[in-house]
Amino acid sequence: MSLPTKPREFFLTGVTGFLGKVVLAELLRRRDELSIETVHVLIRPKQGDSPETRFRRTVLASDCFSELPAGWHERVRLIPGDLDDEGFGIDPATRADLDRRVTHIVNCAASIRFDLSLAEAGQANVASSLNVLEFARSCTSLESLVAVSTAYVTPMTGDGVEIHERLAPLPRSAEAIYHDILDEKVEQLDLLQETNQPNTYTLTKCLAEHLLWERRGDVPLTLVRPSIISACWRHPFPGWIDSHAAFAGFVALVGAGQLRAVVAQPSARPDIVPCDEVATRIIDSSLSQRTGPDSATIIHATAGLSNSARIETIREVITNFFARHWVARRPKVTYLGPRGLRFRLRDWFHHRLRASFARLWYGITGQLQLRRRVRSLMERLDYLNQAFPYFTQRTFDFRSSAPLDHASFDATDYLMTVCRGINRHLMRRDEREASFAGRLHLGVRSDLRWVLEQPSGNWAVRAAAYVVVKALRRCSDRFTLDVPSFEAARASVGTDRRLVIIPSHRSYMDFVLCSYLFFARPDLGIPIPRIAATDDFARIPILGRFFTLLGAFYLTRGLGEEDKELTRRVHALTKRGETLQFFIEGSRSRARQFLPPRRGLLRCLQATGDSYAILPVAFTYDRVPEENAFVEELQGAPKPKMRLLPLLGWTLRLLRGAVDVGRVHLTCGDPLFLDPSTDVHALSRQVIARLRQETAATTQHLRAFLEQNPIDGVDVRWLRDAILRRGGRVLDSDLGLRAGAESPSALVERCLRYDWMHVFYPDLRAALPDHPALEHHVRRNGNVRPGALQISSELADPRLKELLRALFEPVCREYVTAAESLGSPGGAQAIPSAREIVQRVPEAHLPTLEEAFGDLAERQILVSDPGSERFAWGPRAHHLTDYKKACAWPGLPGDGPSETAAELG
Repeated sequence: MSLPTKPREFFLTGVTGFLGKVVLAELLRRRDELSIETVHVLIRPKQGDSPETRFRRTVLASDCFSELPAGWHERVRLIPGDLDDEGFGIDPATRADLDRRVTHIVNCAASIRFDLSLAEAGQANVASSLNVLEFARSCTSLESLVAVSTAYVTPMTGDGVEIHERLAPLPRSAEAIYHDILDEKVEQLDLLQETNQPNTYTLTKCLAEHLLWERRGDVPLTLVRPSIISACWRHPFPGWIDSHAAFAGFVALVGAGQLRAVVAQPSARPDIVPCDEVATRIIDSSLSQRTGPDSATIIHATAGLSNSARIETIREVITNFFARHWVARRPKVTYLGPRGLRFRLRDWFHHRLRASFARLWYGITGQLQLRRRVRSLMERLDYLNQAFPYFTQRTFDFRSSAPLDHASFDATDYLMTVCRGINRHLMRRDEREASFAGRLHLGVRSDLRWVLEQPSGNWAVRAAAYVVVKALRRCSDRFTLDVPSFEAARASVGTDRRLVIIPSHRSYMDFVLCSYLFFARPDLGIPIPRIAATDDFARIPILGRFFTLLGAFYLTRGLGEEDKELTRRVHALTKRGETLQFFIEGSRSRARQFLPPRRGLLRCLQATGDSYAILPVAFTYDRVPEENAFVEELQGAPKPKMRLLPLLGWTLRLLRGAVDVGRVHLTCGDPLFLDPSTDVHALSRQVIARLRQETAATTQHLRAFLEQNPIDGVDVRWLRDAILRRGGRVLDSDLGLRAGAESPSALVERCLRYDWMHVFYPDLRAALPDHPALEHHVRRNGNVRPGALQISSELADPRLKELLRALFEPVCREYVTAAESLGSPGGAQAIPSAREIVQRVPEAHLPTLEEAFGDLAERQILVSDPGSERFAWGPRAHHLTDYKKACAWPGLPGDGPSETAAELG
């Protein structure tokens, strides 16, 4: 029987830094595997903040630990102290306790600035390391000490020269050099030249290695040498980074369009290693116990030549990524080469001249803070082009006993991960809400040039795109998309299936947005689709033909049988490999409900015998451009026919900026697949379910609801949190917050809530089970998905009860209104339509009345008249009175259903 592993206790320094956080997160993630009892972290006070404050702000609040289970910090013990002090300034009792308990020491603390003076760098990187060594000597249970150094301690002697895991050469003893630094007997430039070191950072790290090695005694020592550390590859999650230092600063400045002239060798291969891979080597080496004369070792934590991209490739990846995710200026590196006349000219033109004008203007206008920012930016640009050429003009061939040899690692893919991480965590931009149009979209200098430079599209598509980009800029601040959702969907589909785009249908703008998105973002890998439109569009003079040039093909709705000509055209399109798009709801939803799916085109596709991947694309609108027309229809007016002048008028209002749709967002749901054996009926319901699942609410929707339905203790934040806890999504919107903005009417607000009220269906069912009206409403508007979250602990909260009442009591009231409007069963009075009822009862909601008539028909209280909106009495008409009573709102949630409701169920 094997003996249990002795619990380990780590002592970790540098935990407020990037690498230190990742090491701590990895120790805690692998805590059970490694039998770790406690991690003691040393933190010093800084700039007036106590160690406790720094731990709370920089460690506890960091996203680095967001994937760990709750209570992770209970395994972390904060030790206030300072590495610069002998004994770290720790009180004797705490020091004695640490001496007894600590089994492993990891020293990640260092200053990575290249421009520190010799004295400052010596204190930060040498003296502190020696203090850690002295602490290690006093730890009676010590198993290992890991000191983090840098792979660049070995001076470059030429490209292609192998650099092995051994101490770097020094012209004389490290002790002598260090004493000269302490006694200020040597000049910095002279010492750098003597040791062949590029800066004080690598020099002092080299000295620290030698001194630790020579003074270690019986302390088991490992020197871990990372190369250029960048964003995490896998853990805690891809792309996590919180430091602008080193490569991240280069990526951020190039990505923001600020760094345009770079001193570098285009063919050089800088060694960029993921932070989590460095952390893994630190932890694994700390667990490799060694004793005796061979108790010290050196490990390169590097990517290696085979996993390092050329500077040219790095530039291309960064500029391509940030060309799609603009930050400040369009990214463009106009010079990449040695420091010389060409560099100085480009540096002057792109950096210094621009900065001089900006500083002059900000000085004249009194914007002193912005003037200081410009000066700070120039200092960063100069620092990069002065301190980094040593690393960007050479290729270092590090040889490692622990190489990065994962088969799945690809240098270019990792660079994309770095860009994503910097964009998200350093630039604070969410790829799930990436801009692609609108007033706040940075766009390009010339719309015409951009349209002409796009890689696909005929003349009609490019002409339309030119108009659309200007129209979208007029009608909204932001059009955004969830980039990862589209990329994940496209990647999961493969190349052997044809694509079919099925968006939700809320506006005529839907026709435009999908095609424009795929025109504007070819990197998504989705071709501009051919769009199925009703033949109403074909009959519009001039525009019908133009729509055809844009990729439209026409179908006739409501035939009730196969349209053989449509089938022929669809087969021809799919054989050519075209991507298709159609609206499964058939027509625009005037109330934001999801309409029953139309299955004709799905069956048409299935008849081809091919396999298709369906990408459901959900639209979220603050407002739709046709809002006023929809309100008229909801008040009982007939649906207008498609005509040229109204459509042109609608387009002109957009171009004039007379319509503000607020925030518009697109998300792609998980793909669905259609082949000859697919159940089309079930598939159509799944498509609607995916669209509903991916539709988000906006804060404008929530504000509108609370204005119409004030609830004590409930504000936008509370409501938003309640939606998020139930798996919904809420986007920020400032529509309605602007001066002079009008709030949506009560009728419009009733429609807006369809984008989010479904997340409370589990709570509703728990509070009012078997209620006939609400049960039918839930089935009609989206059954509760298996596993949907019900916050049962909140059902007693009066705020949730009032929220449920505000959302669902009107539904009950309209079901009752529909039943009451019928009169007595068998009477001579004609049964009115839902449209006629809403004309008599303006506060009623037409879609809910139509739902109620559908429920009455399902219960055979009424029977529908095929081909019209009319109903007649059904065989169970005598149940009408009981139905009316059962549909009434029964009181506060949790009171349970009435006996009549149970009988009807």
